[in-house]
Amino acid sequence: MRPLLRTLLAAMVVALTVAAPSGAILNGKPDTAHPYVGILVTLIDGQRTPVCSGFLVSPTVFVTAGHCVDDLGGTLPAYVSFDQAFGPSSHLIHGTAVPNPNFASKGHDIAAVVLSTAVTGRGHAILPNQGRLESAPRSAPLTPVGYGADGFTHGGGKPSPQFHLVRSMAEARLVKLEQGKNALNLRMSNGICFGDSGGPVLLGSSDLVVGINSFVKNAKCAGNAFAFRMDTAESLGFLAPLL
Repeated sequence: MRPLLRTLLAAMVVALTVAAPSGAILNGKPDTAHPYVGILVTLIDGQRTPVCSGFLVSPTVFVTAGHCVDDLGGTLPAYVSFDQAFGPSSHLIHGTAVPNPNFASKGHDIAAVVLSTAVTGRGHAILPNQGRLESAPRSAPLTPVGYGADGFTHGGGKPSPQFHLVRSMAEARLVKLEQGKNALNLRMSNGICFGDSGGPVLLGSSDLVVGINSFVKNAKCAGNAFAFRMDTAESLGFLAPLL
């Protein structure tokens, strides 16, 4: 799933001119239940370029994956749209990207965008208490949300992800909490793909966010997917000064 920016440079024009977009997220469905989930966008040569997914945790704080903000390189501008289907006329809200100093060295895949205008009427995801997932049962239901690829084309022999840039949701389950030094990921059954990075992993049908879509292990987005845990001192500590 890392990163959407370079992948979409080639697909951007096609993606933004689709007349009747289908759902995103593999095996997902269009999502209208989580209006606080948005899409991170930048401008390259004056053109809107989608980067990643993300979500509000307050009216002005938009959380995304650390590698998504890292892709902005400290020079590209950050904007967010909350349109359910993103397109050329979608309203953009400017923000200031807040990179995570521990992303490069420790892989803490969380970052934020502080929005210049407060977003109201959309609600926000609820942050978990530290250690919330430790008591979650094996195979606990999860709901990943994002704007990522919903399938693949196979022209030329190599599968290419197809993007329709529609906020969508999928059903997943908790497989395992990763263990070991700096291993702060939760492993879940598949559903996310390129471009879903930064979107929330919600616990069941609630608005409680327990993870940030982070990565998959192969180019077909098959098998287990991984999210950076939100119920850790690292994630909650990073966000605390911004809230």
